[in-house]
Amino acid sequence: MKSETFPDRLQGTDGIRGKVGLSAEFPGMDPFSVWIQKKILTEEFFELYTFSFCRNLIESGWASPSELMMVGWDTRDPEGNFSDAAIRGIRKSGLNAVVLGVLPTPAVALYQLSQEVLGAFVLTASHNPAEQNGIKIFLGHTGFKLFPEDDKRLTAAILSTDFMHLKEAPQKGEVIDEEASARQFFLHILLDSFNSWITDRSLQQITLIIDAANGAFAPLLEDLTQDLGGARVIVCNTSPEDGINHNCGVADLEGRHTIEAQDLQQEPLCRAEALKRILVEGRRRGAEANNKGITVGLVLDGDGDRCFMPVYDPQEDRIVIIDGDGLAILQLLWLKKNQKCRAGQIYVNTVESTLEASRSAIEAGCSVNQCAVGDKWILWDALLNSYKWRKDFYRTHIDDPEFVQILQELEQLFKIMEQKSSFNALELSLKIKKMDGFFKDRIRDQKILDKFFKQSTFQGASDFLIGNEESGHLLNLTRIPDINGRMIPAYAGNGMKTGLNSLAALESLRPSNPKMLVEWLNEQLPKGYSRSLPVYHVKQKLLEPESGLRNELQTLIEQVLEAEGFSIDWHHRPQEPSMLFGMSLKENLPELCIFVRNSGTEDKLSLYLRGLSNNQELLEKIEKPIYRFLLKNFKDPSKSSVKLERSILNQLMQGPLSFDEIQQSLESDASFHEIFRLMHSRQFLVRFRDDQWELSEWGHSLLQ
Repeated sequence: MKSETFPDRLQGTDGIRGKVGLSAEFPGMDPFSVWIQKKILTEEFFELYTFSFCRNLIESGWASPSELMMVGWDTRDPEGNFSDAAIRGIRKSGLNAVVLGVLPTPAVALYQLSQEVLGAFVLTASHNPAEQNGIKIFLGHTGFKLFPEDDKRLTAAILSTDFMHLKEAPQKGEVIDEEASARQFFLHILLDSFNSWITDRSLQQITLIIDAANGAFAPLLEDLTQDLGGARVIVCNTSPEDGINHNCGVADLEGRHTIEAQDLQQEPLCRAEALKRILVEGRRRGAEANNKGITVGLVLDGDGDRCFMPVYDPQEDRIVIIDGDGLAILQLLWLKKNQKCRAGQIYVNTVESTLEASRSAIEAGCSVNQCAVGDKWILWDALLNSYKWRKDFYRTHIDDPEFVQILQELEQLFKIMEQKSSFNALELSLKIKKMDGFFKDRIRDQKILDKFFKQSTFQGASDFLIGNEESGHLLNLTRIPDINGRMIPAYAGNGMKTGLNSLAALESLRPSNPKMLVEWLNEQLPKGYSRSLPVYHVKQKLLEPESGLRNELQTLIEQVLEAEGFSIDWHHRPQEPSMLFGMSLKENLPELCIFVRNSGTEDKLSLYLRGLSNNQELLEKIEKPIYRFLLKNFKDPSKSSVKLERSILNQLMQGPLSFDEIQQSLESDASFHEIFRLMHSRQFLVRFRDDQWELSEWGHSLLQ
């Protein structure tokens, strides 16, 4: 392959992930070529990836040989093929590998900050199936995940590495086992009185079912659940041999608001042990005389950084799902009730969140920021506000021209990153570390240092209060000890902390009559209206800011909304400049939102609509001309997938056909089934009726 055919960035929204296989299955191919050509990650690729990143840290000045790089993983690699390879890559770079073993992602992220190492790898594919794996990266000192510029730099480093030479290179670094220490650290953090809102006997009215997704939290639950506020705890899906995320975990709940009892008797939920247990326990409690308790679940994902909360509804004998938006609002309401926040603190969610979440936060007294998709951008907001607080504290205690220059350079870097949409976590971390180091080197007064550490972990110090993704990532302040035992602030998506604190909030706020619970939840956590419509096989460049077609799209949206009596304000998102994002306000509250964005992991773009429940009919009406425009103008006619798609539609223009008739009439290849699946299940270009396939309204629109 020619180098110009390589992508400038291998990673998706959060690191790299995909199906895995062993290098022996691909004789004569290097690991990079296997990924590019076959979309398979081999154990050799893991070695190449960790080596390239560690060498880049050394070359950038962030690291020196023999310094420490941590690595942990979830339960999807029991033979250790991929973890052993990742460790080899670290050692061959000259760094020492601190091995943490099976541990949730937030445990690795927080422990590496506590121990002041260079950074950490987490080997996981998150909520994805067991046949996939991947790599997430956290930087030391700041805790940043990698941003797009970091991904590009790492991709270039991988491209420039001769794997045949690397394969024979010596393992210069050492291996240090800190699995037990990291586990104890994380358990202590979870149960710390600052981080946990559960108090003695505060959950005694709750039956709690925890779904560990057969993942990284499974080994910790026995110690963690010995006494959770008096709750009756039942643990499910703690056997990695049954398959991480298999018939369990948050992925099964995404996009669902309710689960009816009959849903658990059929695919895809008929083997969902945790959900069935919630139903059984909920019914049992409901049958008790004078029952005041509730039955609740906490459902994690494989690496433990996400959580959903299923709640039994005794009135309808069903399960109601509280997603990441709902959990964040529950926590905001609890913080406000207990006077643990101040007016104007910032609530951050992503553009995919419901409008109702933003409205609830505003009504609770928060300022609201919306960021691009990905919890790394919520982390950006959290760490940016933490930096601002430290900067202001430092300024009151240091009067030095050299320090002023350091701060000016940092401010300029922030400004350039925003203006150019060029976010670089490593460059930023280098300068923040320099700023923090200057303070520690110059300030010797113990009273000032004590004041700094005490105030830095105060809930109201930073302007950032809480942030979340609808998918169940949630970030707020966590207090952890540094290497000297002093408490410092940290932020990491932590599924168990999210779930337990949301549970404490729910129990504190809910009505005493469990039959009123779901009615109360619907009042406090309205769902609103959300819809997304994807367009596959596209020219993603057509959505870039300089595109004329983008301007046409923007004008069309304005005209469609104006015809319905709405105006729209456009918002530029530096984290994702190609996204076209518009919002309409009424009485300073968001009323409806429309945006179009390219996918970071698939060959598609999507139209997203968000609104209040009473706007559903309007949004369903205005989506039609906009989606039709996207279908007709943004597909790439040079792609074989678009040509095949068009051929199928032309065949059906002549009349309905069976699947076999469609396939036989075309020179289809191995991609036929996937392209046809996307046509009927995602883009709704064709529909099945009377045992045959026919054109849908959208299919006709595309051909006209």
